[in-house]
Amino acid sequence: MSEQGKPSAGQTTDWAAWSREAVEMMQARNAEWPQQFGLQANPQYRWDLDRALLELQGPLHEVIATICLVGTSSEEEGSFVWSWANEGIPRQHGEALEVVHDFGRENHLSLLTTARIPGGRPEALECLCIAARLQRAVGTFIDQQGDVTLYFTLLHLQAAVDQSSLAN
Repeated sequence: MSEQGKPSAGQTTDWAAWSREAVEMMQARNAEWPQQFGLQANPQYRWDLDRALLELQGPLHEVIATICLVGTSSEEEGSFVWSWANEGIPRQHGEALEVVHDFGRENHLSLLTTARIPGGRPEALECLCIAARLQRAVGTFIDQQGDVTLYFTLLHLQAAVDQSSLAN
């Protein structure tokens, strides 16, 4: 495997194992980043798709994440839709997923090239973790808005510092 978790040239890949590794990798990263940034369980948050930002409220400071909306799922529709295939999602999210879409085309992986994947949360989580692995994401974030679940990769995290509140 290469540094990015992509298979090396000439290597036969067990894609099911590769996908499980992506899920395990994101589970580990998702256990790390909240601790690293001093976030308690279930912090208050808000996201902005146009700016591709997620703000998380910690007890001592706010944490800002650069995000990519990987896709959405609907229990009612029983499917996951990639952001690159959803005209209602700002274009930059689909552009950030080009590495995933290209990887799917290069390796003939229909999961990464089919706009709408039948299924629900398990399929959506697999797509999210694969995208996160290929984007070298810090972690993932999931939000529920009514029947729609939104799946985000966290591409960069930093503590926000309010310059006006500094003592000197």
